Formats: sequence, C-alpha cells, structure tokens
Amino acid sequence: MNRTLLQDLQHRTAYPSVTLILTTKPGSSMHPDDLTALLHLADLADRRLDGDVADEIRHDVMKELLERVRESAAERATKGVAVCVSPQYSATVRLGSEARSRCVIDDTFATRDMVADANRTAVYRVLTVSDRKARMLHGDRQRLVEERSEHWPLVRDEEQTIALWSRDVSHAMRREQTGRSLPTVVAGVERSVREILKHDQLRSIGAINGNHDRTGWADLHTMAWPLVADWLREDQHRAKHRLAQARGAHRYAGGIDEVWELARDGRVELLVVEESFDYPARLSDGRLLAANDPFSPDVIDDAVDELIEMVLRTGGDAVMVPDGELADHERLAAVLRY
Repeated sequence: MNRTLLQDLQHRTAYPSVTLILTTKPGSSMHPDDLTALLHLADLADRRLDGDVADEIRHDVMKELLERVRESAAERATKGVAVCVSPQYSATVRLGSEARSRCVIDDTFATRDMVADANRTAVYRVLTVSDRKARMLHGDRQRLVEERSEHWPLVRDEEQTIALWSRDVSHAMRREQTGRSLPTVVAGVERSVREILKHDQLRSIGAINGNHDRTGWADLHTMAWPLVADWLREDQHRAKHRLAQARGAHRYAGGIDEVWELARDGRVELLVVEESFDYPARLSDGRLLAANDPFSPDVIDDAVDELIEMVLRTGGDAVMVPDGELADHERLAAVLRY
C-alpha cells in the first residue's frame, strides 16, 4: 500500500465517493470469479446511486468505475483490491491481505483496509553506512529499492575527516526524516552505526552489523525484514500499552460514540480499532445514531471508516488489532492529546 496514495485518498471529499473492496486470488490477472464478484459490487453501487444523485453524475461515476474494474481484471492480482471513484477522482489500490468485501458510498473513500494494509506493509528505510559510503533504501515486506538521486548515495571526499563525514551523513538523515519520518534499520560497522544512532530523529528499530557498501538489495531485505516484522508485532503491543497509560493520565476515551465527538475536535492522538468492527450510523446534531439499514442514503455505511479518516486528517495515528483484543474497550479506543 502506497502511503502517499493513501494520504491523497484520505484528503478527497465529494459525494458520491464509491469504494468497492474485494478479497481476490493472487495471480497474473484477476480470477474470473473475482471479476464477477467485483462487477456485482459495481452493480450494487449503481442501484444505490439510482435516485440518490442526478442521472448524469451516476452515469459518469459508473462509467469510470467500470473502466477501473476492467483495468483491474487485466492486471496482476494480489490478495485484495479497492476501487475508488468519485466525480472528480479515481484510483485502484492493490492490497496485500484479505479484506471484507463490500460497497461503500459516502462523502469520503473507505480507507480502513488500506490503513491496515499500510500498517502491515510497514514502509521503512535501510541506511547502509561505512567510513566511505552511505546508501538509502526504501522497502516493504516484499522488497527493498535503493534511492539514486542528487542526494543519495553519499560518497566521502578524500579531504573529509571522519567527523565531517559522520556529520554530513547525519544531516542527510535528518533531512529525510523531516520530509517523511519512517522506521529505519541501520546497516554498517559498529563504529559507523554508533555515530548514526546518536541522533534521536532517526527512529532506528534495529541494526545489521558489518560492511554493506556492496550488499545487494535482496540480501539486505532478507536481513532487515525480520527486524521490521518484530517491530510491527510490537506496534500493536505499544498501542495497547499507550491505551493503558492514557487511562491513568485521564487521556483515554472508549467506544465509538465518545471517540467520535472527540475526534471531531481534533483531540485523538492514537486510535486503536479491532479489524472487523464496523458501525453503520446516522448523524443527528453531530452525534452518531446506530442504523439497521446501512444502504439507506442518509446512513454512513461504516462510521469506523469515517472515524479513522477523521483521525488521520488531523495528524493522529490509527492501529488495527485482531478481533477480541479490545473487548474491554467496546472494540475501539483512543489516546487523547489533552
């Protein structure tokens, strides 16, 4: 899941924003049964839009939606797909894990499964550093790719002292983290790694010993991914620990009704949600009212999706945890800024 695309989707607001989400079989192209299921979801969207929006808008949205579906059918399939279309925007997102199949129509796109996938994918950096060279690589659970630009790789000049070289590498890392803060694995000889790890901005999650100036991308991924996977598993534990601490500090909120109102005020710093929890609801004077008819035009298909997007738009974080992990928190809880 491309986090830049995710952020773009989360900032799009228009009605109708249609999101089709489907679990698919991995392969060189979409399985015929999956295509049939995706077309069924598109037909459901068409029927729900009929009478809800002007015919011209419905026609344009459905035309783009079906075009996106056809394009998806011919492309390599992963474990899931999300097709997002509004009157002004469209995108297709490949998911690396299964998702609950559904059609969502709202003012914003349903990005909960994309958030969960981005968390699982865990885009991260690997910095290789030695006395002579520093490389920057970006990766997910499947691969690493080295950045080659005017900034990277860095090569030490002959006249540079070790102290100046270390300072320049650290400055380059601070620039990267300021632009986009990511968990980072540092690979290098002990002395070089020690100098880099002095800087708190790095968000280092582990180190790989040895000189890796020439280590291939695939080998670096093999060495780095276990460190990232461990960090990911700890992420859920950290989120639950933060909830416990927030209770003691009176910065805790539990249950969707309470958290919803606080999120509207921009007070949610961290949202923790069970993966399959959904909540169709109506809005009444800004408050949520549970709804038993999720396809009705005045019903938010899933207020949990809306809540996640609201939190992310105001600079908060969202972490998905397995079902049952938040049984004592009404399946959804938050750490508050104040």
